[in-house]
Amino acid sequence: MNKHVAMVIPFRKPLEALRRDEIVDIMAKHLVAAILTDDLDTSSDMDVIQTLLDTPERFQSRVVLNHMDDAKAEALQILIAREVGEA
Repeated sequence: MNKHVAMVIPFRKPLEALRRDEIVDIMAKHLVAAILTDDLDTSSDMDVIQTLLDTPERFQSRVVLNHMDDAKAEALQILIAREVGEA
């Protein structure tokens, strides 16, 4: 007897449907979270690349390499704004 379990998979936009700024924003948020929780060293490109490849969005390596610098810059801006807001 074949038993199947029904699963609900939430709909996510395919990455190809997202604009560049949306992809960078998502990546930056993941980098901020990694910096705050895992002490990610953003000076190591390999660590940043691995962090972005391991996200739930499962970015392809070409997407990570194309947008990584902008995502790092935006993540640092978010962190600076956070520090200024706490001061």
